[in-house]
Amino acid sequence: MSHTNEIRIALGTDTHSWPGSRQSFGEEQEQLQPWFESIHATFLGDVRSVSPDILIHLGDFSCGGGTFEMPDALFHSTLERLNRDYRAAAPHFYGVPGNHDCPSGTDDYSFCEGLLGLAPRLGRTVDTDAARLVFLHSQGHSDEQRRAVLPKDPTHGWIADAELARLDRSLAEAGNRPVSVFTHQLLHPWANPQPWRTLYAVANSDAVLEIFARHGNVRAVFQGHAHILDVQEAMVGNQPVRFVVTPSLIQFPLGWLLLTLTPSSLRVQYRPLALPELSERSRSAGAGSHWRTPDPAWHDFTVQLNRKNS
Repeated sequence: MSHTNEIRIALGTDTHSWPGSRQSFGEEQEQLQPWFESIHATFLGDVRSVSPDILIHLGDFSCGGGTFEMPDALFHSTLERLNRDYRAAAPHFYGVPGNHDCPSGTDDYSFCEGLLGLAPRLGRTVDTDAARLVFLHSQGHSDEQRRAVLPKDPTHGWIADAELARLDRSLAEAGNRPVSVFTHQLLHPWANPQPWRTLYAVANSDAVLEIFARHGNVRAVFQGHAHILDVQEAMVGNQPVRFVVTPSLIQFPLGWLLLTLTPSSLRVQYRPLALPELSERSRSAGAGSHWRTPDPAWHDFTVQLNRKNS
């Protein structure tokens, strides 16, 4: 895919959709499944208002997998609906599976992969004039790893060997062109002072970061899974990389990110949904989620892309 000048990307994640649900999920019922229709319509309207070239979803489309016990027929119809609606909202739609994108009590991501046009346990690479976009499939657990946690899903991520090899090739072929990586679980612990939990991580992230360090052309990494907005810069090899955790569309702070990509820079803007009462309902549930309040410095920032490798 080729674009000129400016490319606008709408980036959302962790919708955990359950149309018709009467129950809020999460440890403290902070997720907003009963308000799916309002959230979904508001997000789509907001996306269309900015006319993006690309729409990206970082996984956990619905309430499959894990302990949600979503009926199979509803799981399949929900994923189909979301993919259809997202494809209608922008000229190009891409996504990666999250850990909940399999039917309840299974370890089968094939339906979600099929909708996204992905081979089993493999992501894809998309080229634009400004940068290379690499979508990293982080549900690449071996059959043994998956069976060990059934009927739950493996909450942490794992990059399969074939996907690591594909990533290596994608970065090698990019040369000095800047690369942005998109994946579900986190490749680097968050900056938020909340205690880190390994269930949020890609368990073999060291192997991924070693590939990043070897090639030196990854400028930014966008992740989901943790349901927060979090931004930090860390050195990987001899190059700084901006690690961004994308806020969820099912709980506070209830928003998404608008990326504006040019040959020299990547601007990231936080877009809270215009649903303040729902956002507050989620924030104040149980003991409260005030710790999820994003730092104002993360609402609008820019990553420089045209650095020279040192």
